[in-house]
Amino acid sequence: MWRSNNENGWTAAYLMKCNSFSALSQGIIVSLACLLLAAAVALVLHEPVPRINDEFSYLMMSDTFVSGRVVNPSPALLEFFDTFHVLIHPAYVSKYFPAQGLFLAFGQKLTGHPAVGVWLSSALACAATLWMLRGWIGTSWAQFGTLIMVLQFGVFSYWSQSYWGGMVAALGGALCFGAIRRLWERISWQNSAWLGVGLVILVNSRPLEGLIAITPASGLLVFQFLRQRQWKETAFWRELVLPAGFVMLLGATATGAYNLAITGSAFEPPYLLHERQYQESPQFVFMPLRPKLTYSSAWVRYLYEVMEMRLYLSQRTPLNVMITAARKLRDWWSFYCGILLSAPLVLAACLRRGWIRYCQIAIVIGLVITSTLYDYQSAADRVAIDLLAIGQFVVLWYVFDEFWSRLALATTGLLLLQSFFVKYAFPHYFAPTACLVLYLQVEALRRLWNSRRDALVQPGVRRTQRRKITRERSSARIGHYPLRRFVILLPIACLVSLIIRVGARSNDWEIGSANGDFNALPMHDWSLRRAEMEQWLEKQPGPQLVFVRYFPTHDVNHEWVWNRADLMNAKVVWARDLGSEHNSLLLQRMGGRTVWSLLADVGEPRLVPYSEVLAHAPNGLPPPEDPIIPTFEGTDFHSSEESAR
Repeated sequence: MWRSNNENGWTAAYLMKCNSFSALSQGIIVSLACLLLAAAVALVLHEPVPRINDEFSYLMMSDTFVSGRVVNPSPALLEFFDTFHVLIHPAYVSKYFPAQGLFLAFGQKLTGHPAVGVWLSSALACAATLWMLRGWIGTSWAQFGTLIMVLQFGVFSYWSQSYWGGMVAALGGALCFGAIRRLWERISWQNSAWLGVGLVILVNSRPLEGLIAITPASGLLVFQFLRQRQWKETAFWRELVLPAGFVMLLGATATGAYNLAITGSAFEPPYLLHERQYQESPQFVFMPLRPKLTYSSAWVRYLYEVMEMRLYLSQRTPLNVMITAARKLRDWWSFYCGILLSAPLVLAACLRRGWIRYCQIAIVIGLVITSTLYDYQSAADRVAIDLLAIGQFVVLWYVFDEFWSRLALATTGLLLLQSFFVKYAFPHYFAPTACLVLYLQVEALRRLWNSRRDALVQPGVRRTQRRKITRERSSARIGHYPLRRFVILLPIACLVSLIIRVGARSNDWEIGSANGDFNALPMHDWSLRRAEMEQWLEKQPGPQLVFVRYFPTHDVNHEWVWNRADLMNAKVVWARDLGSEHNSLLLQRMGGRTVWSLLADVGEPRLVPYSEVLAHAPNGLPPPEDPIIPTFEGTDFHSSEESAR
């Protein structure tokens, strides 16, 4: 915990005042602050607008829940509406797990804005992280760490300012790890219930990553119970098994009912059904290819059969797994650490004497040189990053030599290792361990705060000289603790960073795709044009129908054909333009609508009356051209990654 002396009594007084608040009060304050600040950022910039295919799918799920349904009937003429990450048969639903959609639906139902659900999930995740850190590192440092989380992730990041997800899984992870740490010390029904809630959230948000993340800690907890023979005690069943089992049973029943309504099986989620219907390449690169499939849309085929297949084939060898791992590590580091939150970890290692300090310095120098001379197409540079990352993990393993710190580090490393063997890995895939990464960073800050200046004196100095040096240095205001200035300045730096990041977005400064803010509230983007167009159509009298046509070079990550849950009765319907002859089938079924044509890939897409387009095509509109599919070499991992991004 924080230590005070005569030179920093203000710190002790402040912390005593903070600690007087109950855990519930602190959680409420954190939640409200995060919620209001996130909403304020959106007011300064704009409300989140979907741009990633996953976001549209989640919003369709939200619209389904708000309509009071869990499934929607399959639309007729599916070739006009088939799109990405959405099931058409046996029901028209999102393929994703329901937790994120439920939060969006809550915000949409309550305020008419699903973004409120995103901000609520961010607020609850920050409050749950505060609770988790209180059990792992104490109240004062938990407050400090939560402040950093709010500034770095809770207010402005794609987790809190897009519909892509992240915060819901982070909420589940924080509840699980906070409960496990407390149950290790003492069994109580409250913590058992929170463990059950966390597990239910993980199963319904990121089940694979959640299972991997929770396995080491929960396995050790079970071993602890068995070793102490607590299963023989009545309290074990009354205070642990019954509450946690009851919550998990409720969650399993609801999840099973959801799966049953969509897929016809309580044990097959929509995600797995979608994999069978659309994916020829499995998610894990070591698994064999599935049978060839037939697609109703050339663009759907292009995404799943070409782009994702390229990612799969480009990572089928051990060398290419290592090469692509460098990019995944870079994206993970850029989001979770960056320069600001890497500094505590590096400094904590430098405080250690001997080979640990020298190895840490060498790794930092190596990373600086590699980053400076980095060639994107150089396999050697990427492998060098992998080796330096392994070295950094080893150094941190010796720096954090306590049981819980090593458990957090091992769990984070296990999830990172798993990401090397999947086709792609975005930062929100690691969200169940976000609280553990933050814990390690805060633990490093705690060590910096408590590091004494005289402890930094080399052991070769005689005791009398050491005492003399200590007396001379103690006259300074900071006294024996030279790194406390850094600890105090870090949250200030995070606040300045937040202001700069929001200002950069407001002024439309260029942001790299590896940056965590890349998908958060872009100011000039095709998605804003689509949102403006849809809002205008919603205000027009009568129902509307838009036929969307693409160039053969269209980017499938810029998809316009997305619809509401009640597709056939929606005010605005987006459909693929399949040529005037085929379009006539949809026009017959959707009579009475104002019909528009949209050429999406021109510089300034605009709506043109469909009748006007037909008037300029006396022979009718031809079917659209198929996508241009580039040739692919099996080891061309560079172009595969660029396509994925």
